[in-house]
Amino acid sequence: MAKVRINIDWVPDNYGASPANEDIACVATGKTLEEVEQNIVSALQFHVEGLQEDGEPVPAELLGEWEPEFILSTRAQLKYCDNFITRKALSKETGIAEQQLSHYANGQRHPRPEMQKRIHDGIKGICRRLSFIF
Repeated sequence: MAKVRINIDWVPDNYGASPANEDIACVATGKTLEEVEQNIVSALQFHVEGLQEDGEPVPAELLGEWEPEFILSTRAQLKYCDNFITRKALSKETGIAEQQLSHYANGQRHPRPEMQKRIHDGIKGICRRLSFIF
């Protein structure tokens, strides 16, 4: 089954999603991560149906069966994690100041790749330690 990479970002007041392949002109939004994931899959299915009805070519990765592979931006990861962990905990885990994390989450600053990795690894580290509870 083919994978379709879908980028998810936090845009003012909601999540936004679009295929990584910019030739696929399709976007979706949602108030929650789950909602935007459902909305982009539905939008892509509707897009394919419309292309087929109009006799237009369907992008190769959308032919046949496919499944989404969601890629969250650092901003989307931080906004999603706000539901479960505090910025203080993430700051302690990553060594990145809370204020800096807030700047990244609010789009006031964009983290360099090294900082993105530290944030991602910090979130995974907290999750790993929490999984020992069960």
